Amino acid sequence: MRITISDIAQYAGVSKATVSAVLNERPGISVQTRERVLEIIQKLNYQPSHVARSLSNRETKSIGLLIKEIDNPYFAKIMKGVFDKCSELGYTVLLGSSELDPAQEKKSLEALLRQQVDGLILSPLQNEEIDLGYLYELKLKNYPFVTLGSVVHFQTNVVEVENKKAAVSAVSYLIHAGHKRIAYFAGPSYSANSKDRLAGFRQAFHENAIPAPEDLIFNTGSYIADGYRMGRELFALPGTKPSAVFCYNDLVAIGLMNALAELKIQVPADVSVIGFDDIDFCRSMQVPLTTIRVPAYKLGEKAAELLIAQIGARDESKNRKVILPAQLIERKSVAPLGRDGSGSEFVG
Repeated sequence: MRITISDIAQYAGVSKATVSAVLNERPGISVQTRERVLEIIQKLNYQPSHVARSLSNRETKSIGLLIKEIDNPYFAKIMKGVFDKCSELGYTVLLGSSELDPAQEKKSLEALLRQQVDGLILSPLQNEEIDLGYLYELKLKNYPFVTLGSVVHFQTNVVEVENKKAAVSAVSYLIHAGHKRIAYFAGPSYSANSKDRLAGFRQAFHENAIPAPEDLIFNTGSYIADGYRMGRELFALPGTKPSAVFCYNDLVAIGLMNALAELKIQVPADVSVIGFDDIDFCRSMQVPLTTIRVPAYKLGEKAAELLIAQIGARDESKNRKVILPAQLIERKSVAPLGRDGSGSEFVG
């Protein structure tokens, strides 16, 4: 496991800021403290990341955009918003993608910084095992960056949508249509959005005085293949099935609907499905998908605006948060439970 600044600070009994000051040879640190920190650094064989070494004060009129999935239509809309706004404001955009791999995220970040970009828009991977120390290094250097979505326990400039509130509206919509056995096809474990949507899933049941079906929460993924796989696994089994499924995103919902079609299970007569994002394909499906519309293009625009404003005022360290609303879009993939009013559930 890579040693971080946090580890050095803990072993030396000092703050992260003190460790950073020692690493960067800044004044104001006592000789005794400096020697203790350097001793710990040598003992633990600490290797600083390339992040701090790559920062520059030279303006290039370019920014870096680091996303999670370059072939995801949701991120394509964000990219378009970032590119258009940056072009309007006289900046070029360099693109990187983690492709859901923490090691690739680090490589992409370092590659962007080597290009001396003036700032970064980041969609960081997040879970308990991922080291986000690079964000602290960027902030410590007063380097301009904006995150797409909040980072737990970290204050920064952020642009995001109301994931939890939107999930509450989607699941409440299903509950009001008579559904109680509602499954959640969750996104990847490193997705903060998926965790917020799961919290919204549970809150919707709480607000409607119904126990949340914890046995119907499935770690699925973010692609069509993930929704297809989980749909086949869940609905091919005998017994009572969920009467509705709330999906992490539209791609998962599309995969699920493909699996249901193969199993001769009708949407929405047998199973109702709701997605999240409202990618363009949703409205033209054979059964148009009910979903949560996320203003992805505007997210990209706002992130670019916020970053470029920050680039122009490096001495300011405000933690601004821009939260955009998401909207439930009703189409044809949801129906009241029991079209004949009987309230029966689908049994395979």
